[in-house]
Amino acid sequence: MSITARAVEASPLAATFARYHAAWEKRDPELIAALHSEDSVFWLHDGSEPVMGRNALRRHCAGLFAAFDFSLVIGRVLYGEDHWVFEWTMVLSLAERDGSPFTARVDMLDVVTLDPQGQVQRKDVYMNGKQAQAAFTRAGIER
Repeated sequence: MSITARAVEASPLAATFARYHAAWEKRDPELIAALHSEDSVFWLHDGSEPVMGRNALRRHCAGLFAAFDFSLVIGRVLYGEDHWVFEWTMVLSLAERDGSPFTARVDMLDVVTLDPQGQVQRKDVYMNGKQAQAAFTRAGIER
């Protein structure tokens, strides 16, 4: 039995997490938004304001995927009654100010709460600020 299959057996939230994670790996704003509630809140705690609502989230994700080439490396996933906490690493493909490519790694933490219908009601994303700042500064990106 695969690790994913064992996780799904261990927690009913694991199947929801697997669908949600797959949508992010596919970089599919429509699918991601469909897994959120209409009144969902998505908040990247980087000094920006929270994204409010499914439609705004869809637009936000489309912009994010257009602006950044990144992938996810899975860390721990901890399940609660109506939430999960996901440790992961964002692997960003960026360019130096002179145009030469480099890869940056930023440790991330998601706290995701589901509503009673099993939709994502709130997602709070925390990034390692020091790692993110170093990557964006090296790439000449103002954040």
